[in-house]
Amino acid sequence: MKRLMLVWVMIMCLIPMNVRGYAVMNDFHYEQYEKLYLKMIEQYPEPENTAFSEYPAAGRALFIVLIFDMEIQNGGLAQFFWNCGVIYAKLLPDALRFTGLSDVADLYESFIHDNDITLDVIASFRERAPGFVESYEWYDWYDYDTFDDAYMRIWEETDINQRLIDYSDHHPEIWDTP
Repeated sequence: MKRLMLVWVMIMCLIPMNVRGYAVMNDFHYEQYEKLYLKMIEQYPEPENTAFSEYPAAGRALFIVLIFDMEIQNGGLAQFFWNCGVIYAKLLPDALRFTGLSDVADLYESFIHDNDITLDVIASFRERAPGFVESYEWYDWYDYDTFDDAYMRIWEETDINQRLIDYSDHHPEIWDTP
């Protein structure tokens, strides 16, 4: 039984999962997206770094959106806020629009507005929720599942991965880094 469980865990670790837990097949399309993501995080500094502003605007926007998508795929909007903080949260709407994802920008801004979230407060998640790993009380502050479900519908219906791959193909200047 332990051997069977170990094999199942190994297989599940190899198949990327979306927020709803559906397997996303690791085909050429996914490999292209993964290569794009890895190349971006290798070549671009974090937005907190003053050098970030010296990089092409198209690349900065793509970097922010790729990080956002990765966080959503891995744990949802709550994880994005927790891991990325204020700078990313504030840059995200413009980055989404810049990369052609206005539908996601509208969803994000509606969530922020509907929940009366002040983005400057995002940084205080860690301060307000000591021992968050044990309690996850901070997760109950907002209805993240509603956002995550709506995002995944857009992701599945409009193929966000392909939209971002196409964006990078149409903006070769993103690789003209300082």
